[in-house]
Amino acid sequence: MSSRRAALAALGLAVLPWTTWVEAWTTQTVPFQVRVSMPQDAAAPLTVTFTAQAPTENRVVWDFGDGSTAQGTRVEHTFYRAGRYAVRARLLDSRGQPLATATGPLEVRSGGPERAELVVLLGRDEVRFSAAGSVAYRPGTPSFTLDGRPVGTGPLSLAPGEHRAAVRLPGESGLLSREVSFRMAPLPGSVPFETEVLRLTNQARARGWNCTALREGGQSLPPLKRHPELEVAALAQSAGMALHGYFDHRSALDGSTPATRLRATGLRVEASAENIAGGQPTPQAVVDAWLRSPGHCRNIMGDFTHLGVAHVERPGTRYRHFWTQVFATPLEAAGR
Repeated sequence: MSSRRAALAALGLAVLPWTTWVEAWTTQTVPFQVRVSMPQDAAAPLTVTFTAQAPTENRVVWDFGDGSTAQGTRVEHTFYRAGRYAVRARLLDSRGQPLATATGPLEVRSGGPERAELVVLLGRDEVRFSAAGSVAYRPGTPSFTLDGRPVGTGPLSLAPGEHRAAVRLPGESGLLSREVSFRMAPLPGSVPFETEVLRLTNQARARGWNCTALREGGQSLPPLKRHPELEVAALAQSAGMALHGYFDHRSALDGSTPATRLRATGLRVEASAENIAGGQPTPQAVVDAWLRSPGHCRNIMGDFTHLGVAHVERPGTRYRHFWTQVFATPLEAAGR
């Protein structure tokens, strides 16, 4: 096995963190359809995106079955407790008269014991924080500290060296907290390298790279577009590996997964995946390696719309070059 292939990661994780159900009833000849998007594990606290397809002149009123209501064609709601909820959406005309009703059940699983999670999204000379992945069975706003000082979620400029962050948030059982130590250091990278990875990736999609035959000539796919939140998630992964000496999709820095890092950026997606690699000195070398690895290749040729790319160079480490691709279809791009 060549050193280039040996440096490649294990198969990239193709994560499908969202599921949907659609229910529709009409009392008149008014088109009315409801779509529900949520994490596949459906575990509390569960944030769900509700979207109604309805004429623009009408109003949509939601009853989430837990005592909460909302209005609008697109709303988000968090269910903090496990249980079975009867969700109802009503379509009203301009006078408030009902035109149609859509209803459906929503099962929310227990998320297990309450706990605080802290996602540290490293960047170049800056850092972001998130409590994504925390389990708290009551509404509450997380608070963060950095080196003992209260801070927001960022991005926060930060000098090289060792640092310590903490998050605290209220839970049903009391105050939940977690601390994470991390380091910052200069992280040289190359924007032209990252742009070239995108170009080569889209070239493979356009030419219909066949992940089984390992050659061109398959179905052509549309190009992926760069997305700022995906760039944040990709850089956090490359920087984490470079600065903290691991090579894995699960971060040894804070325990985050690709899906958690995406949620930490604030982006809602229909589907996502991550490719990582280490040691390849050029964009051509890393894309060639990914295309000749079936799991990574399937991500490149996957049904996604957007991509984030990050290249970090850290001399003196095992791989020196650290690469990450984060693929996703944001809910907005999916027409949700």
